[in-house]
Amino acid sequence: MPSFDSVWLRPDRPARDRRLDRDRIVAVAVELLDSGGHGTLSMRRVAAELGVTAGSLYWYVRTKDELLELALDRVLGEIRADLGEPTGLDWRSAVAALARSHRAMLLRHRWVLQELGSRPNLGPNAFALAETGLRLMSRAGFADAELDAALALVNDHVVGAVLAELAWRDALAGPGPAWNEATADYLRKAVSGHPLLAGRMAASTGADPERESERRFTFALDCLLDGLATRVRSLPAHDDRPEPAA
Repeated sequence: MPSFDSVWLRPDRPARDRRLDRDRIVAVAVELLDSGGHGTLSMRRVAAELGVTAGSLYWYVRTKDELLELALDRVLGEIRADLGEPTGLDWRSAVAALARSHRAMLLRHRWVLQELGSRPNLGPNAFALAETGLRLMSRAGFADAELDAALALVNDHVVGAVLAELAWRDALAGPGPAWNEATADYLRKAVSGHPLLAGRMAASTGADPERESERRFTFALDCLLDGLATRVRSLPAHDDRPEPAA
């Protein structure tokens, strides 16, 4: 059985040069990923941005995969992890705030979507974020395996909504007006026998994708939270199950 390797299994090495440390390397990596995705990231490119030789990076980060691990955990730290503590918010408002913060991070750093699920994330920000979500679901009244499932439900909604939104934006930024006109003509004919679909497509013509995506995200999140609130009330009582907060 192959052994699992991760940058988090080794301690951070002390800096050997005042111009260079792991934090600076990771910050540049995130900037490169944001600007052009995975294709723009290489140890050589990071070194060039920092004004050092590529060889000097290997004291701090051994491979590009390690750099991706560090970059992913860095941006996960942008998601609000304080919501698991007492904030004056009821559990439902806190979960909604966490989901919106998660969505905002993914929209800022769309390369993260490719990283999710590609390898176990053992970074401190990943653990802090998971703990926050589990605390909120515990506050809602879920326990044991239901904690994991309830949190996964919210996370899956966030990731799925962002994937759909980015696909829509990319489609609108496609090959140009000629392609769009031809596609519109085809779609008008293709949906002519489907009145409900045709009506909704006509209503969405010219819609602002950012505003419409926000509306859809909020609607689905509200429905999801309604379902969780109903679900937890139907669960068998356990002596150690926390009482749902208001």
